[in-house]
This record gives sequence, C-alpha cells and structure tokens, in this order.
Amino acid sequence: MVAIAFAIVTFFSTAAGGLFALHQRRHLYLVMGAAAGLLLGAALFDLLPEAVELSSPVGVSLACGAGFAVFYAVEHFVHLGAAEHQKEDAVRAFGSMAALGLTVHSFLDGLAIGSAFLADARLGVIVGVAVVGHDFGDGVSTVGVVLGSKGALRASIGWLLADAIAPVVGAVVALELHVPRSMLAYLLAFFAGSFLFLGGAHLLPEAARSGHRGKLAAVVVAALGFAGVVTWVARR
Repeated sequence: MVAIAFAIVTFFSTAAGGLFALHQRRHLYLVMGAAAGLLLGAALFDLLPEAVELSSPVGVSLACGAGFAVFYAVEHFVHLGAAEHQKEDAVRAFGSMAALGLTVHSFLDGLAIGSAFLADARLGVIVGVAVVGHDFGDGVSTVGVVLGSKGALRASIGWLLADAIAPVVGAVVALELHVPRSMLAYLLAFFAGSFLFLGGAHLLPEAARSGHRGKLAAVVVAALGFAGVVTWVARR
C-alpha cells in the first residue's frame, strides 16, 4: 500500500508540473526549452545510469541508440509522407507519439516504485521520492511536447492526465507481476534515447526559432540543473 501511496503522490507532482506549463503557455518557446532541458537531464542523469546499473553497458547503449533512431525515423517519415497542407496534422501526430512515449516512461516509473518496494522498503522510499521529484518535470515535458508540436490545449490536458495516471498503473502492475531487471533496463535505455532526440533534436531547434535565444539558453540550463540536483539528492 505504501508503494501505491507514493504512486498517487506522483500523480499530483506530474499534474502540478503540467499545470505550471499550461499557465506559462503564452511563452511557449520557454516552456519548450524547459521541457527540452528536463528531457535531456532525465536521460543523462537518471535513466541511463539506472539502466547501466541493471544491465550491461553495451546492451544499454544499443537500446538507447534504438530509441533515438526510432523517434528520428518516425519524425522524418511523418513529415516526408505528408502533403504540404497536411504538415500541421503530421506535426501534431508526432507530438502525440512523443507524449505517448513520455506516458510509457511514467508507467515505467510506477513499475520502478512497485519493484523497489517488493525488494526492500527503504529502497522503495528512495525510489519513490526520486520519482516524485522528477515527475514535476515530466508534467512540464508532456505539455511542452504537445503544445510545441502545434497540439490543442485539450490534447495537452488529455496527455497530461494520462501521464499523471501512468505511474499509479505501473505500481499496481509491479506489485502483481515480476518484471525482469534486464527488460526494465533496456526499456529505460530506449526511452533515454527517445528523450535525447525529443529534447535535443525536436524541441530545442523549434524553441530557438520561436523566441529570444538568451532567455531560452538560461531556461534550458536551469532545467538541466534542476534535473541534475533532483537526481543527485535522490541517489545520495
């Protein structure tokens, strides 16, 4: 039950991050910059180190590369296959796919919480606190990805709700099923690769075309720093 309680807290943490991003959507390029920094920070400081601890570095590297390549290929072919008048719909479709990826990542966060509590209560608390801390950033990232891909306000709220619920579902599944550590490692690495693409190759270029680069750089660095501090505190 403690694992489920932590997962419920992540719901509110994610929702708070998303609502903050929605409140700031008039400065969309800064929201996209914050989302990019948080995604890059999550991949570099949290997901990849966690995956390496669970499996071999070679397998983790391959899974990370696969995640980057899959999202790159999807974006490329979505844009390539769309007629000019369909470009905006194609961008929205890619934004929905990116939001789905973030939601699945949040589901894995819930799996991590449940699995950690099954192994050891102290470890469960540590993992739970870490997830609660960075899920605020997940909420910002989800809204930033959808709005940054020309998605509607209603769509961003819908994906935010899905992202917030996903850890609760993941925790319940973990308590009922045993997920192999190697599989969890490769999934974490895959989504690390997708986050590297979404943050560095999708959101940052789009944000740079849309606003003041000095402010954008400050927001990106601050978001990276926030992700790093949260991860450092959680791992102490």
